[in-house]
Amino acid sequence: MSTCRGVVFPGDGTYETREFPIPEPVSGGAVLKVEAVGLCASDVSQLHGHHHVPGEVSPIVPGHEIVGRVHSLAADAALGVEVGQRVGVDLVLFGGREGHGLDVYGYTIGPEVEHGLWGGYGEYMGVFPGTHLVPLTDDVSAAELSLFEPLASIVNWSDMLDLRPHDRLVIQGPGHMGLIAAAYAASQIGVRQIIVTGTSKDAVRLEAALAVGAHEVINVDEEPDLVGRIHELTRGGASAVMELTALATQPVADSIEMAAFGGRILLAGLKDDSPTEIVSDHIVFKSLRLIGGSGSTAPTMERAGEVLNSGTFPTEALLGETYTLDELDTALQMLERKIDGRDAVRVSLVHP
Repeated sequence: MSTCRGVVFPGDGTYETREFPIPEPVSGGAVLKVEAVGLCASDVSQLHGHHHVPGEVSPIVPGHEIVGRVHSLAADAALGVEVGQRVGVDLVLFGGREGHGLDVYGYTIGPEVEHGLWGGYGEYMGVFPGTHLVPLTDDVSAAELSLFEPLASIVNWSDMLDLRPHDRLVIQGPGHMGLIAAAYAASQIGVRQIIVTGTSKDAVRLEAALAVGAHEVINVDEEPDLVGRIHELTRGGASAVMELTALATQPVADSIEMAAFGGRILLAGLKDDSPTEIVSDHIVFKSLRLIGGSGSTAPTMERAGEVLNSGTFPTEALLGETYTLDELDTALQMLERKIDGRDAVRVSLVHP
């Protein structure tokens, strides 16, 4: 029997690389040969057993930013794809594998279920019937396309913000979500002013923000009055703010302060439940709209695929660094930004 490898996170800060039989599709489902999977900050949380997603489990084969080719289809599959076709995986399985609730690939389906391979850290993975698979181009590398899933979230959040060309947009946090947001606002909407904020350790990422279309970047460590500077650059405040920083809570309060009258603020950076002090009167007197952004939708998954297939999105500038399973130690260290003197705008695993 042919085998493949997959990585399991027990949830205690370690990982195991295991041998699995190459799976057969479940009834109505398929098996993908995973080509690439983007790594996400939530992978670090999973590594250490922290659960953000409802129903999340440990141990788990992680990986949710998945691009692969259809390896096999069940005889009764009705997934709208063909063997050999490249697809992006919508990580949310509405109705779940049991026909109720929902499941999330790479988060909620443990290695004890069926063949055990349900995330992109496996060289192969299964998909259940009802899974939304989005066809992707063969003209761009799989590693570049692995931003498909976060792009779908950015498309959704941009819709929620009603982001338009006339906006003055501030993106707080130049992580891979922030950079994808800047690239989308510039290349697909044509937003007239895009400002990205970050810290001194974000130098590589702030440079990338300019490369993908941001008009200004601000190092908050070197700017004594961030809110004042934003008001100066935007001539009165940002009409739209995306708060995408991780852990730090001050940017939430800053978002409210830097927004113009009638401004819209989207909060999507996870803070691990740390308290945030805000002046709620400013929300009232400035007629602000605060919106929570949790992820993508099936329609925005489709639109993300259309954007990537059009060739109009700067995937190469956002590629970052790629690693194989044999280099996972380095990949995780890069993801956690633990290697002195090195950083990357994104980190992906590729399965040759």
